[in-house]
Amino acid sequence: MTQTKERIITSAINLFNEHGFVNVRLQNIADDLKISVGNLAYHFKNKEAIVSKAYEQIGQELATILSSYRASPDLRDLDYQLGMYYQFIKKFPFYFIDILEVKRNHPHLHDERKDFICKMRIQFEKRLEYNKSRGIIKESMNDQHISQVADNMCTIITFWYTCQAIKSEKEKAGNFKNSV
Repeated sequence: MTQTKERIITSAINLFNEHGFVNVRLQNIADDLKISVGNLAYHFKNKEAIVSKAYEQIGQELATILSSYRASPDLRDLDYQLGMYYQFIKKFPFYFIDILEVKRNHPHLHDERKDFICKMRIQFEKRLEYNKSRGIIKESMNDQHISQVADNMCTIITFWYTCQAIKSEKEKAGNFKNSV
């Protein structure tokens, strides 16, 4: 990707984070970069092309987070992975706040999000099962409980930032990790 395209994507992400995904127009991005809309359109045909490229970057970062599981499935490594999720949330808050807008306007991107959440959930479930087999998690925790805990962890990760924004609370990594 060219340096100009990278600057456009960075600007768009920053504006999406600040103003919300649906409130950002090509003109806003061009103004932020101090370029013309025509110059912007030379690099990206429309907002959808910018959004797709931004989501490509998001997908790469999510893949990195998911791959961190392979390093160690024990609970000590869970703290590291949650830290990665927290940094992701701070970098891309619009990804969490604008969930319904993306679902309405870009169903294919919403499908990608659902796939990611499914992979995240499976990872949490496998991590819990592994630690149960090692005796770290109570043996009385059955498969249904493990499944529910994995679902709850995904729900918290997906909606934690939105809840913090609604409550006007400053987000903190410790609060995030304790919530999960």
